Amino acid sequence: MNLNQVTLPSTDVARGVAFYRNLGFRQIVANLPDYARFECPVGGATFSLHRVAHVPESGVIVYFECDDVDRTVARLRRAGVTFVAEPRDQTWLWREAHLRDPDGNTLCIFRAGTNRRYPPWRLQDDAAQHATTGYTISVEDDPRDEEVQVLRDGLTAHALPTTRVPGFVPVAVFARDAAGAVVGGIFAIVNWNWLHVALVWVAEDRRGTGIGRELLAKIEDVGRARGCTRAHLDTFSYQARPFYERHGYELFATLDDYPSGQQRFFMRKSLTEPS
Repeated sequence: MNLNQVTLPSTDVARGVAFYRNLGFRQIVANLPDYARFECPVGGATFSLHRVAHVPESGVIVYFECDDVDRTVARLRRAGVTFVAEPRDQTWLWREAHLRDPDGNTLCIFRAGTNRRYPPWRLQDDAAQHATTGYTISVEDDPRDEEVQVLRDGLTAHALPTTRVPGFVPVAVFARDAAGAVVGGIFAIVNWNWLHVALVWVAEDRRGTGIGRELLAKIEDVGRARGCTRAHLDTFSYQARPFYERHGYELFATLDDYPSGQQRFFMRKSLTEPS
């Protein structure tokens, strides 16, 4: 079983919708005045507001994890959100800040990382399996974000004596239509002085409108602002190599027969020289 949906009581769902949209959650269902559902910006979990006459005193706390509690709190404060407890390191190795929604439900913005599932005091229920090797190996088709982050954190720690600054910092830019739906975007990773443009997509009916050009220029500006002097990306022979070449990217490597019968192109660009 997987806990991926929570429903909160609300005496005024429309008021709650405005509050949670301001927090940055995407509304995916609207049945006002009785119901609304939201999608979390990271992962696949959802939560809902359901209209009730009176919100009971339940003592339940809903936790929303983020990468940087202090930065998230600062951003939400600028958006007018009030917190009832400042960011604080807890004895259970989580950093937390607390607030309440308009109905008085308690919310926690927190960062636990691997300590949520694997704290130092986790019960060793599989100790017998670990006894001979000290570890187990598993194949996971849907790895959890926090566990992939362990890999990034480990690589960053290994590289820090050389790089002096952390890498593997994700950033994205999106184009949205009037309803808030994503019609294009770029996901990138800031790796020290390089910007890795990892994912680029524009909806088919928006191609040729200039969205791709604007998104690429914006993510490059973000990279420059974060200290990147160069960018790299890859594309395929059936995709957008000419587009990237028009915007200053040059080919530096090719993999043939990737996928079968096609080529994968690796391209780079200086972010300190005019395109």
